[in-house]
Amino acid sequence: MKKTLLLASVLAAISSLIAGCAPAIVGGAVAATGTAVSTATDRRSTGSVVNDEVLEKRIPWEISQKLGDTPSHITATAYNGKVLLTGEVPTESARAVASEVAKTSLDVGEVINELAVQENVGAMQRLSDSTLATKVRSRLIATENVYLNQMKVTVDRGIVYLMGLVTPEENKIACETAAKTSGVQRVISVCEVLSSEQIKQRIKDMEVAPEVVTEGQTAQVVE
Repeated sequence: MKKTLLLASVLAAISSLIAGCAPAIVGGAVAATGTAVSTATDRRSTGSVVNDEVLEKRIPWEISQKLGDTPSHITATAYNGKVLLTGEVPTESARAVASEVAKTSLDVGEVINELAVQENVGAMQRLSDSTLATKVRSRLIATENVYLNQMKVTVDRGIVYLMGLVTPEENKIACETAAKTSGVQRVISVCEVLSSEQIKQRIKDMEVAPEVVTEGQTAQVVE
């Protein structure tokens, strides 16, 4: 009983932390509809989960090979084959090259290019972004009707990006929750928004015919 009360107290404390301003939200103003859906099961197939991990390592490497010595800082975040590019590049030309490389990379379904044309930010800003991402994730964990295991959180220069397979209600709540975190400059949702019925059918299809990933199926990753 004491352990249960202690856990409840910790969760309550987390939910009350980090109150702040309400920055602009992009992609989060969606009507809340639908009913509850499964939260324990990853809404991506096993193959997609593995592929996303490969893309996040391979694409920055491919871009760096194309840009050569061009000073840049590029992060790729992938979810269900959708790739988000964040960071900084020195020119519009470098930005276009990065986008084209990502689009033509194997198993990429869509590319969202959020690269900023400017000098690379310093180590302090990177640290601040990392800390802010942790704060946003903590708030999401403590929020009802939104589930961190169904999305990814990326932060660059104080801008929060949300990716995932979510319902309209989950998308709306996640954006509003992130926007209330102190230090957030802007919230951009690039989530794939599906109805509750679509997500339930997706999970049902995966349960009926689970995808098997065998050795050698995934593309080679160059570290």
